[in-house]
Amino acid sequence: MSRGSMMARLALLVGISLVTMGNFAFCSFQSGPGAGNHPGPPVAGGTFRSALTLRNVSGVETSSFVFGEQIRFEFEIENSSVRTMHILFPTAQQTDFLVVNAGTTQLRWVWSETQDFALGSTELVFTPGETKFFTLVWDGTLADGTNLPPGGYEARGLLVYDGYATNPLRPSEFASPLVPFTVR
Repeated sequence: MSRGSMMARLALLVGISLVTMGNFAFCSFQSGPGAGNHPGPPVAGGTFRSALTLRNVSGVETSSFVFGEQIRFEFEIENSSVRTMHILFPTAQQTDFLVVNAGTTQLRWVWSETQDFALGSTELVFTPGETKFFTLVWDGTLADGTNLPPGGYEARGLLVYDGYATNPLRPSEFASPLVPFTVR
């Protein structure tokens, strides 16, 4: 085999590798939180649907809690596409939950602020039509050690998306709409 022929085959192999890597990066970019935390914008047409349900200690869905009562967050996210989607995360953190004062952007509580996450990328794989569920029980304790006082609030569950750290309330198909609730 001539040197020119070997170089042509090598160039073809490199080209195929670049196209394959580009397609993988594009799919990851389109499907969610990506390596280096760069998932990009949601896919046009909404590949994912998400929702958050709040429950009391008895497991009953509710939007009203007694002061000091535990709140169970049930976040679900569905791959509504006909493709298997791979969502890459730069660390072990894949989800988060947060609470804001009703009608504002003032964060009252963010679950991940009290957690440590292992370094190293992780991945979630969603088959077509698959729904994944994430549950967290919160005792209402805020970062300063006090309990969430009586009042109106909104909660959100999410898969960590690009830009989440700087704008946790940004609309994203990887995050539930804000769910209103009260503490009485």
